[in-house]
Amino acid sequence: MNSLILILIVVVFIALPLLQIRKQNQRMKQIREFQDSLQPGMVVQMTSGIQGRVTHVGDTSIDLEISPAVVTTWDRAAVLQAVNSVEPGSQQEEQLTNRPDSPAETVDGDVQNTDFDVDGGNAAGGESRN
Repeated sequence: MNSLILILIVVVFIALPLLQIRKQNQRMKQIREFQDSLQPGMVVQMTSGIQGRVTHVGDTSIDLEISPAVVTTWDRAAVLQAVNSVEPGSQQEEQLTNRPDSPAETVDGDVQNTDFDVDGGNAAGGESRN
């Protein structure tokens, strides 16, 4: 009976964590291999969730186009995965490149932000206290 308990303790406290560490190391290896295979034109997702098209690949960084004419520079380690392949000219590609920049409205050439109240009230519509 004591040997059975000892075996269960060994399995629970040693073997299971080692299996989880091995699985995590395999996943990290796959991600590193993918990061090493990055090429311009690929559509990728970053660890922060931002998706965009790779425009330039450097030794330690990449340039990512997240909107038309908006290119940002990222560390290669921040690339998480490839987004499902997007065919040029498809509706998915059009959605990727034609995202709205902000929830602002244009009135007579002036941009008016509709996200917040600029006259001093709070977001709930109440009066501000001074």
